[in-house]
Amino acid sequence: MDTEPKLQEGIALHQNGQLQPAELIYQQILQVNPQNAEVLHLLGTIAHQVEKYDLAINLINQAIEIDPNRSSFFNNLGLTLQKRERFKEAIQAYKQAIELNSESAESYYNLGLLLQEQNRSSEAIQAYQDAIEINPNYSKAYNNLGSILKTQGKFEEAIQAYRQAIKNSPSYSQAHNNLGIALSDQGKLEEAIQAYQNVLKINPNHLEACNSLGIVLKDLGKLEESVQAYQNAIKINSNHGPTYNNLGNALRDQGKLEKAVQAYKQAIEINPQFPEAHHNLGTSLFLAGDFENCWKHYEWRWQCPNTHLSLKERHLPQRRWEGSELTDTSILVWAEQGVGDQITFASMFPSLLQAGAKVIVECEQRLIPLFKRSFPEIRFYPQESLPHAQLFDTNINYQIPMGSLGRWFRADQDSFSRNKQSYLKACPEETEKRRRKYQELSNGSMLVGISWKSAGPDQSWSESRSIPLNDYWASVLSYEDCYFINLQYGDVKRELELLKLETGLAIYSDQEVYALEDLDNFAAQVSALDLVISIDNTTVHIAGALGQRVWTLLPHIPYWRWMRDGEDTLWYKNMRLFRQDHIGDWSGVFQQVGMLLQQDIAENRLS
Repeated sequence: MDTEPKLQEGIALHQNGQLQPAELIYQQILQVNPQNAEVLHLLGTIAHQVEKYDLAINLINQAIEIDPNRSSFFNNLGLTLQKRERFKEAIQAYKQAIELNSESAESYYNLGLLLQEQNRSSEAIQAYQDAIEINPNYSKAYNNLGSILKTQGKFEEAIQAYRQAIKNSPSYSQAHNNLGIALSDQGKLEEAIQAYQNVLKINPNHLEACNSLGIVLKDLGKLEESVQAYQNAIKINSNHGPTYNNLGNALRDQGKLEKAVQAYKQAIEINPQFPEAHHNLGTSLFLAGDFENCWKHYEWRWQCPNTHLSLKERHLPQRRWEGSELTDTSILVWAEQGVGDQITFASMFPSLLQAGAKVIVECEQRLIPLFKRSFPEIRFYPQESLPHAQLFDTNINYQIPMGSLGRWFRADQDSFSRNKQSYLKACPEETEKRRRKYQELSNGSMLVGISWKSAGPDQSWSESRSIPLNDYWASVLSYEDCYFINLQYGDVKRELELLKLETGLAIYSDQEVYALEDLDNFAAQVSALDLVISIDNTTVHIAGALGQRVWTLLPHIPYWRWMRDGEDTLWYKNMRLFRQDHIGDWSGVFQQVGMLLQQDIAENRLS
């Protein structure tokens, strides 16, 4: 039998995907020539294709024993060894393939892939660069190189690599998608949108790009377009929980709370163990006033790695309290989230005490002097990266994170109403000292403290609730019968200087008060005032908990604790809420504040 024509016939069938007829021909050739290395190698590749990896390794090794100088044999041996997770041997096989043929871009690329999977980034980068040097049009090598560079935080180099991959292969949808992700991470949202749209032009059913497009559109405030992107994603795959969760987020930001709740429920129906959907459902139910159901979903917050809550769960030896009788027991309440949240949750400490428990609390160090004065019956410990040794005391009966108290003490509207009282106490001597000082400085004018920005870990969320001094505040600060005092924590010296330079308006900063470092002193400063006007930050929580009159300026879709409607709040008795009518527009809020401030000034003159 003339084996050469037969071999070509087998190769043609093989390339056409007709594996069984090709294998039959290869076996016939081996009966004539059992030492045909090429045929043994081809049989090995068929075994690889049908996932018979051990057989494939055996056949290719036989081929290599006969002809040890074929680069392609070693390259395919590396691919098969990789499938069997024999990674060291696979790397050696690729290197042998390269040694036999230093111009094999494919072997360099395969080596790079494996090194990348093994987190050997520097070596993988070199392998991809070698592949590209041999074949500058190797788009996959550019794409994977970009992925490593992005992981290393080298975003500009990654973007350049993705763009080169796209230049070489304009219809390479994965490179377009990866480019979109890198641009989004860099905050180049408009360019990211274009990248994702390019993916969808190439492949309209690319679910990841559809979802990513929705996220970027939402971040840009293009909520209608964001909702549409998610609805398109649902058409691609109606059984994808993350899409419904993302849709819920966009609907919530539109103020369509009922529809958002339904989207989150759909996500949970698809995947009952979906933490982000449960958490989002919980906070949305609170916004809607469904206290009976919101808290149980809020408990999923611990399993959500991507929230802006900065959560770190404590693993302590005591049993978690689940609502049982507390008389003659002890309970440890441990800190979670930021200072403002800890102040809010502290409103439930009196309920714990009334239930008959001996209460131990871990909290932010800066709150301890204020909390000790306000709750003398409670023992406090500072929140530290490693919990204080006393918190591991197994004689304490129960433990619970602060935010979980709501499930047991604020499960309906009445429970909020019954407990709506001031509960923090500032130092009376320090308060009186501050008030006398400010009254002298103001010549008897109304003392108004203001705070205008948030500095939370989620930048976009902080920006949505902050109001720069040069935007709207001048209309309020221009009232002559008010003496405005800076309550904004952080270094705002430059902002105050610019305000005075541009408008001639001044805000007094008390150099004896360090809001961030000394919250007890800050509480005394707040207590010395007639009124506090602030965006949603720690200042309003301190003012509210002290029982001070405080006007809180809220974005159109506020943080869940403020609910979606109403001028008052469940948490603080002397707080009034001012809500945006439209996303990003504070003009209506400041018109209301101005009118009410005029009334206050008039009343202050008469008193």
